[in-house]
Order: sequence, then C-alpha cells, then structure tokens
Amino acid sequence: MRLLCLVLTALCMVARTGCMSTCKTLDLEVVKKKRIEAIRGQILSKLRMDKEPEPEIDVEGQKISDTMISLYNSTVELSEEMKMKPVSVQAEDEDYFGKEVHKFVIRQAQNGTKHQLTFNVSEMKQSIPDYRLLSQAEFRLRIKSPTMDQEQRLELYRGTGDQARYLGTRFVSKDLSNRWLSFDVKQTMIEWLQGSEEEESLELRLYCGCKTDKQSTDQFLFSISGLDKQRGDIAGMADMMAKPYILALSLPPNGTSQASARRKRAVGTDETCDEKSETCCMRKLYIDFRKDLGWKWIHKPKGYFANYCMGSCTYIWNAENKYSQVGIRKSHMIILECTKTSQKYVAALKKF
Repeated sequence: MRLLCLVLTALCMVARTGCMSTCKTLDLEVVKKKRIEAIRGQILSKLRMDKEPEPEIDVEGQKISDTMISLYNSTVELSEEMKMKPVSVQAEDEDYFGKEVHKFVIRQAQNGTKHQLTFNVSEMKQSIPDYRLLSQAEFRLRIKSPTMDQEQRLELYRGTGDQARYLGTRFVSKDLSNRWLSFDVKQTMIEWLQGSEEEESLELRLYCGCKTDKQSTDQFLFSISGLDKQRGDIAGMADMMAKPYILALSLPPNGTSQASARRKRAVGTDETCDEKSETCCMRKLYIDFRKDLGWKWIHKPKGYFANYCMGSCTYIWNAENKYSQVGIRKSHMIILECTKTSQKYVAALKKF
C-alpha cells in the first residue's frame, strides 16, 4: 500500500511539472521567414522608401551604364579599405540610412601642371546642394610604375603655389604598384561647397626636407594613373585610364532629420551557431535579393549575409524586435539605381 502511494505521488509530481513547463520548440523556418521580412523593411528604411519601387521593365537583362559600374567599383574599393579602419559609435549611428554616392573626376590638367588637379565645384553643388548633407569625401589616386629603391613621401595640398594648405601624407613604395591611395578631404569639400568659386584645386607634391640636392627630392619616381600625357597611338588608351577623383557620400536632401534619431543596437557576440549550440550565438543567413525578396531593382550585389542570433540570448523570445535588427558597418555596400528616381544610393548592411 505504501509503495502504491509513493508511485501515485511521483506521477502527480511529474504531471504538475509538465503543466508548469513553458518550453516550446523553436521553428527555424519561421524564424528565417521573420528575418527575411524584417530585412525587407530595414532595407527600405535605410533607403527612405515607403515601399519598393515598381520597375516598368525587368532590369535583369538591362545594360548598366559604365558610369554606374565605375561608381559601384569605386565604392566597393573604398569599403574594402575602410574595413581596416576603426569606426566610432557616433559614425556608425549616423550611417544607418543609405547615402547618395557621387564621383567627381579631375578636369584635364594643363601642360606642365599635371600634379595640380582641378575640380568643378559647380558640379559638386548641383549634386550636394547643402554642405551639411556631406557625410564623407575621399580623394583617390592610383599609383603606377614605381621605380624607387626607397619609399617617397607624397603630400596633398589644398590650393596651389604659396597659398597651398597641407592636407595629408602618404608613403609610396614599389609595393603600391596599381594600388589606390586615399586622402580624407571632407572638410576641404565642405569649404568648397560653402564658397563661391566655380573651380578649386588640389596639388600633389613630394616632401622637401630642405636638402641641397633639391632636384632628386622633387623627382617623382612613380606615375599617377590618368595624369601622364601620351603621344601617338597610345594617347587614346591613356585617356581611358582611371583618373584621380573625389568619392563623396551625402544624405538625401529630405533625410537629415531622421538620421540622428536612429541608433544602432549592439550585439554581444560574434560566435557562430552549430546544430548543438545552446549559448547565444550567430546563425548564418544569406539573403538573395531576387529569390528571397523578389526584388529586381537592385543591380549589385546579388545579396548579402543578414545573420541573426539564436540560443539563450536575453531577448530571444522578443522575435518581432530581435529579428528586425540590422545595424551598419562599412563592410557591405549596396548600390542601386531606382528606375523612376534615378538616384544612386549606397546602403551599408551589417552582419551579426
């Protein structure tokens, strides 16, 4: 009799424990679908679009302009370099929304002044009507045919002659052949946009240490793509070479008020999940813009990794908030051309 009572008591305790349990199986397919739908809304939010554009034609077979391809390639090159640079929290917060991207190529240099580079400021003002919209500006040039045994110190100045103002230094060596160099010219471009001049100039110089052998100091032992004049049959090919340019990112004119209000939420771990993971970790998820979102209006890239967190995270059950997190980092760039607006945007999307 006592044994029977003990068995009944044990069964009652098991039943009560089962009733109190709130555990439930998490359907990964449901989580994935929630994540994909969240990404749809987040990308449109970054681009300040109420809804996705409706292309009049299928852009899959549409030829992309050379200008757009050049703009995209320049943006990707810059983003690869920026991966190595630390980004402040404030900068990441400000960069949540997509930026318009602009490329300003130098004007043709006059004879004897190939290292004095002129830019059309009127063109800049048409693209960026308010200097406060400017988010970033980089002056970029490609090093060609370096022949020096020791590195040379290349300096960038705003303006020319005695009135020139020093902006920055880069060291050039043989290892930099066919590589791009970048200088931060955001403040310079802001001042150009505030000024009244139609043209402004930058000047490239070699560092002068006031040595007696000034001739060897002033001799460039490398060339810069797009600056050297060629004669004869190769002159046409020289004109096609990449010229120095300024790559600028700016907020759209109607988007300045929202950017400061949006803040990126931090993620506590970069650990990657496997099938047996129980701790808070990252699960990989690749979003294909055409297959997963049905979007044909983004030309490049084809997709990106919009990873999400799983496991015993503090907010794992708040699915509506958790799976809608998309931060910002300059490691992934999207450039697109809307069919109707013809605006060029760069939106940076972060991996978890």
